[in-house]
Amino acid sequence: MSAEGQVNLYGPGGSPDHIFQIPQAGVFGPGSAGYGYVNRIRAVDDGLYVCGDHRQFYRFNWDGQNLSTGRWVDMAASMRQAPVSDDPPDDDEAFDAWLDAQDGSVEFRDLGGSAEHDLYAVGDETWHFDGHQWQRLTLPSDEALNAIEVQDARHVALVGHNGTVLLGNAREGFRDVSGVDDNQNFTGVVFFEQQVWLASTLSLLVYDLHKPDAKIERYHTDLAVDRVDTHQLQAMGGVLWSFGYKDLAYLDTRTPEAHWVRVHHPDNPRVDQPL
Repeated sequence: MSAEGQVNLYGPGGSPDHIFQIPQAGVFGPGSAGYGYVNRIRAVDDGLYVCGDHRQFYRFNWDGQNLSTGRWVDMAASMRQAPVSDDPPDDDEAFDAWLDAQDGSVEFRDLGGSAEHDLYAVGDETWHFDGHQWQRLTLPSDEALNAIEVQDARHVALVGHNGTVLLGNAREGFRDVSGVDDNQNFTGVVFFEQQVWLASTLSLLVYDLHKPDAKIERYHTDLAVDRVDTHQLQAMGGVLWSFGYKDLAYLDTRTPEAHWVRVHHPDNPRVDQPL
């Protein structure tokens, strides 16, 4: 997905292959309507969703058989902010000034949910959809959020600026478990092996869900040269992946000898060897 709202969907082996444009999304595209960029695409249950600036939120509708029948539809309704009235300038300096003038825009950076009637949009604000309407949530922190992970309807993790980590759900509320000494910017979060794993611009951290006195702690791998950076996390089938700008590694817990493995990118210098 591009920031301008162009989405390429394809099946196994690249077929079928279709490109869709989200109506009205984007800044410079011919169909943009002043709502700004889109930032995140995610599958929730059997649905596919996109969120972005000005509280944009879209759902992909199709007949379940033929991908070409699909179309992106606005799901934000009255939650979506009014579009910007003037077109962005082409000049770089003028464009930066134009962006600064949009300070009132609420940016959604991530989305998640357990079902189509239990959806979240997070960023400058946090909103929840219960299948009928959107509602803005009141959280124990006013920090901007970067990422969400939904294990199930009751267990949701929200992370963001200044070491913010919130656990809970929209119905029962969230509790703030932030506790790191420095102001880390958490960019990714995942539930794995009864722990909440956190990616930041500085390190990889964990929070043990089953310790009554749990604290957020830095985590060190068993790699010969520890992880260089972490930006996003993903867990599936007993494997935890750490995606960084320069480093890619995974923790495989499918065997008793759980260990970390580094994946080297053929186009980049090896991060475990001196230059």
